[in-house]
Amino acid sequence: MICPKCKSEQRDNANFCSQCAAPLAESSQKVIVKSKTPTWLAVLLMLGLAFVGVSAWHMMRENERLREGLRRTPSVSAPQQHQPTTYSVNLTNGAATVNASSYTSYKFEVPDNVSSVAVSGHFVAIGGTGNDIECYILDEDGFANFKNGHSARTYYKSGKVTQAKIEVRNLSPGTYYIMLDNRFSLLTPKAVQIQASLSYMQ
Repeated sequence: MICPKCKSEQRDNANFCSQCAAPLAESSQKVIVKSKTPTWLAVLLMLGLAFVGVSAWHMMRENERLREGLRRTPSVSAPQQHQPTTYSVNLTNGAATVNASSYTSYKFEVPDNVSSVAVSGHFVAIGGTGNDIECYILDEDGFANFKNGHSARTYYKSGKVTQAKIEVRNLSPGTYYIMLDNRFSLLTPKAVQIQASLSYMQ
């Protein structure tokens, strides 16, 4: 121990300086107090580290809980889109006899809210010198004009033939008629084999 007054070296447990008789107790207390300061700093550091460690542990637990919740949440599938269905409807019964100076018709409907509308088929005519017939597809207005001998809009017109394909696409919703026309023949009936169908997607 060093005497604070005369700076002489003294025993650690001495209360007074052996040279100048100055009290040494206060000096030793100061030494004791100073020696305790690092201990409190260490305690504070340990408490701080413990707080940081506990906080980090809680954050890790919370993150794990959130990940577990995501794993358990059922995946939501995208809504299924409507897949259109193709429909096919027979329009004729296969065989028809068309009298001289007359005609035969087949009525059909194209429904609302459909797409890819098509009428397809084939016909063969027998009778008379030409084995011929005329085939049309008309809408309701055209059919009314046709029956009354007026010009009519046609969606299909074969002309006077023995046989031909029937092919019409993109008809709008409404009422239509397939016509077998033998009005040009004054004496001979015609036997016609006809197959036709309507197809569409909905």
